[in-house]
Amino acid sequence: MKIVLLGPDGAGKSSVISGLVERLNQHGCAVEVRHLKPRIVFARRGEPVTIVVDPHGKPPRSAFLSMAKIVVWLFEEWYAQLFLDRRDCVLLCDRYYHDLLIDPLRYRYGGPQWAARLIGWLMPRPDLWILLDATAEVLHARKQEVPLAETKRQRQAYLEFVRKQRRKVIIDASRPLDEVVADGRQAIAGHLQEE
Repeated sequence: MKIVLLGPDGAGKSSVISGLVERLNQHGCAVEVRHLKPRIVFARRGEPVTIVVDPHGKPPRSAFLSMAKIVVWLFEEWYAQLFLDRRDCVLLCDRYYHDLLIDPLRYRYGGPQWAARLIGWLMPRPDLWILLDATAEVLHARKQEVPLAETKRQRQAYLEFVRKQRRKVIIDASRPLDEVVADGRQAIAGHLQEE
């Protein structure tokens, strides 16, 4: 089962995922975590995930390189889903391709938006989307990598995106971490029972 956690910087995705791994393991669930996407073509799975301190600091790539990257990304996601992802565990994804649609500057995307949307439509869908939401002021107080106005824009874009998905949960991430993790585990357990 693939579960994607989304949210702007400051939503607490990494902390919530760590808590979910611990709680799900305690309840006998096998869990794997993937940060953003598989890396088959440029394998770097063993490298630690770096913290991005200036997500909009680099210029966009050329349209050609941007298009090549998202096509490879599409191939990698389908390859992982068909041949690599275990069916007997919960796969928690820290971000997903659709983050690029909300914040193309973070991913240095310089191609046409219609192409990015098309690839997003072709991407394999997770079983459940979990949006960690809080007011822009709370998010910005936690992480100030982008201006408050950009945090507000991203928050609204995440809400609009997730509300269009069939299987989704929006969790108030402004509450204490243990409560957010408990809500996430409950959402996952409820989805597992439906299957």
